[in-house]
Amino acid sequence: MAIYNTILETHERSGDFERDLDAVLSGPAYLRVLVDGNNPLPHGYSPPDLVPLNGTSYRVNRAGLTMRRSAAASLEEMAKAAAADGITLVASSAYRSHDYQTGVHNRLVASMGRAEAERVSARPGHSQHQTGLALDFGSIDNSFARSPAGLWMEANARRFGWSLSYPEGYENVTGYDWESWHFRYVGRELADFTERYFGGIQQFALRFLHEWERL
Repeated sequence: MAIYNTILETHERSGDFERDLDAVLSGPAYLRVLVDGNNPLPHGYSPPDLVPLNGTSYRVNRAGLTMRRSAAASLEEMAKAAAADGITLVASSAYRSHDYQTGVHNRLVASMGRAEAERVSARPGHSQHQTGLALDFGSIDNSFARSPAGLWMEANARRFGWSLSYPEGYENVTGYDWESWHFRYVGRELADFTERYFGGIQQFALRFLHEWERL
């Protein structure tokens, strides 16, 4: 709770903070839903507006990838900007159903053991991929961080409403090991809010909003 108290003490009397918080809370609730090891999606959840990833400005590593409509539209816009800078974004994994995540997680548990698997893979029902808003880019390993695409995403993703979910050095906060390739679409207002008040750490911002709305 220390970070929340600090945020409130620093910003709650600021007109900017109140304005920015209102802008985030006025946006679609699904963009700020907290999904982590302690907060699962509703049982049987499936996004209502999945569309295929078939944009013209990025590549797709395999057929059948889908995302929520708003995320897919933003991906195309972002990829077009990247292409103008000579960068090709590659979509490698997107929406995963509960059943698909069950298979992924069970295979990792069998090969790595449960404790290690849960550092690198969400339990079924707890995966950001099931929201239809999360996307894995490129190689799906941390070589992505220093690749041209990874460096471009680090510098530019926020402008298009995307946020790195599992940054390096924050495993004790996010519950997962560093994943430089895993971004979530949260919308421009929340991406800016996260950067301005939470040092760019998505988990801090989502937890803050989750607690704020509960209170």
